[in-house]
Amino acid sequence: MKKTIIITSLAVTFLSVFGPSCYAQQSETTQELYAKGQVNEVTEQKIEIQPDNPLYDPTKEQSQFHTIQNVTFEVLEGEYKGTIFESTNEITGQIYDIYLEKGDTVMLFLNVDGEQIEGYATDFIRNNTMIVFVALFFLGLILLGKMKGLKALISLIVTIGAIFFILIPLTIQGYDALLIATCVSIAISLITITLIAGINKKALSAIIGTVFGVLCAALIAYFVGNISLLTGLSGEDARILYINRPELNFSHIFFASIMIGALGAVMDVGMSIASSVNEIYLANKSISGKKLFEAGMQVGKDIMGTMSNTLILAYVGSSFPLLLLFAMDNFDFMHVINFDFIAAEIVRSISGSFGLLLAIPVTALASSLLIRKRT
Repeated sequence: MKKTIIITSLAVTFLSVFGPSCYAQQSETTQELYAKGQVNEVTEQKIEIQPDNPLYDPTKEQSQFHTIQNVTFEVLEGEYKGTIFESTNEITGQIYDIYLEKGDTVMLFLNVDGEQIEGYATDFIRNNTMIVFVALFFLGLILLGKMKGLKALISLIVTIGAIFFILIPLTIQGYDALLIATCVSIAISLITITLIAGINKKALSAIIGTVFGVLCAALIAYFVGNISLLTGLSGEDARILYINRPELNFSHIFFASIMIGALGAVMDVGMSIASSVNEIYLANKSISGKKLFEAGMQVGKDIMGTMSNTLILAYVGSSFPLLLLFAMDNFDFMHVINFDFIAAEIVRSISGSFGLLLAIPVTALASSLLIRKRT
């Protein structure tokens, strides 16, 4: 328990020292911000769509309309809490429409210029549902894992904190994303594995294998990405970021995302092998280092297939609608993999899998050498 408290304290200190204090930026004349709000009143009016309107569908014979909602919003939080203003909300029949009703809680985008406030609803507030959902997961983690579950929860909070309070803000400030991701990955590996396994040779073996695997994944992605002329601007979100911050190094941001994406799976492999080798040694302390290494490799081979599938299936799952679109249009496979965004996902998934492969022998070797040297 003392070790857990010490490690947790070090993790909190790490986040507080290196984490920037805020994200917000505002201009001298106007302020743009998001705030929670409520719909106080809604009145609707229907407007007929004319043939020269882009929304007009010539295949429909009947008259076509879209709805304008005249909405009264009230700000529920922040500096402008209690402020009431009017705005409009258009319902055009698109899937991204937000149909508002009196009493709805929404996220407001506010544009403040002096005493004048304008804004509109960007989406419904879902944080209460998300908080309950996450709380149930945390509760299950603690009930099922007890002290181990609590340690896992602490490591999860540290990981999220490192990403949102160190990696993201420092990258936005112009620091090299790949360098920051490397430091954050090493720190997360150290904190997570020592929280779960304690400060011992088993943990050290897992850390060595994890760090080696993640660094290899990033290096492989770096070289293959450069050879393939990947820009890091394959996704729409990256292109939007480029419009706002063109000076950022987007190829390094892409490689940093690969490193962070592979970290969890590689940590899992490293911890599983180190823990297995440790248990084998405890069951038979006369076993040779060679036998321990072979046992670790066998465990790694069993994990290898499923873990590689885990990474690849995760990336395929996130791109599933796009793959369906390609299938509908009968794109040739060799044509598809030449698209920048598809090549980027291939590099991402295969680099992560390479990290897993390389972490296995390194962890097995480190475990067989370190664990047998106990006193």
